Amino acid sequence: MSGSPTDTGNAPRPSAKVLRAQAWSFIVLTVMTYLLVVFGAIVRAQGAGLACPDWPLCFGELVPALDFGVFFEWGHRALAGSISLILLGLSIWVASSAAGRKLLGKWLIAAWLVLLVQIVLGGLTVLQLLASWTVTSHLLVGNSVALSFGLLAVLLWRGYTPQPRPAIRKPILRVLLPLTAALLVAQMALGGLVSSQHAGLACVNWPACVGNLWFPTWEGPVGLHLMHRTTAYTVALSYVVVAVLAWDHDTLGKKARIALALVFVQVALGVANVLWQLPVEVTAGHSAVAAMLCLTTGLMVQDYLQRPAGGVESVPAQPSMGETA
Repeated sequence: MSGSPTDTGNAPRPSAKVLRAQAWSFIVLTVMTYLLVVFGAIVRAQGAGLACPDWPLCFGELVPALDFGVFFEWGHRALAGSISLILLGLSIWVASSAAGRKLLGKWLIAAWLVLLVQIVLGGLTVLQLLASWTVTSHLLVGNSVALSFGLLAVLLWRGYTPQPRPAIRKPILRVLLPLTAALLVAQMALGGLVSSQHAGLACVNWPACVGNLWFPTWEGPVGLHLMHRTTAYTVALSYVVVAVLAWDHDTLGKKARIALALVFVQVALGVANVLWQLPVEVTAGHSAVAAMLCLTTGLMVQDYLQRPAGGVESVPAQPSMGETA
């Protein structure tokens, strides 16, 4: 009987189980892509970016003989290929689920487009012999791939567990959050240029640049390094303001505090990179924290911009029992 105690509706519907499994799958894929971004930073720090001089093969082989450099470069490619295959499988799975198609739709297509751009940039990075524009673009789009997978996971998760969320009545955040995200993108682009143009030690001191000079010149590698430093201070200030404004709000406040903590760690790692002369471990950590900050910031922007202008967000209907895999 429909009114019996065993038919309370508390048990997840079949489609809800599918959405939960798909959400967790995209979370795993996000983690894998994050690790790929960090792995790429290690490849760069180890000077192994051209250990495989051709693309998509390595020395004309699918699986080359491995030495130290080839292990890093080919391993990076192998992990990237695995992520592409997993996304293909997940896409087929989502397409077979009415609930998944409804929640993701065009967003999954957008994620594929970003991934395809990243694949092309990966090839160009090798074929263009680590040109600055390819290295920097590869870094930025790689972080965008990880973020796109994370946003897909959020969409699926919210479809599985929809909950009303009160609006945040601070309109300034609607401007400040995208602005902070744009500053972060600019800072990451500058970081890519500093790395690819070997300007990481153009300033040998901190907080001054050379000796007692804070701003000896704005030209060449020194100027690029100084731009990276000064933008970092601006980015840090922006995150402080965001954290203060969002401090007492549910999930946005938590993400803002996490982002602020990541910013402080990132600044410390940047200083350590200069004072300790770019050790591989610190350089990799600097890239890892930047990628985590990118993910956190993207989720903050998505969380806030999808809230209602006032009142409480409406709760989307749970997928029906007919919307199963």
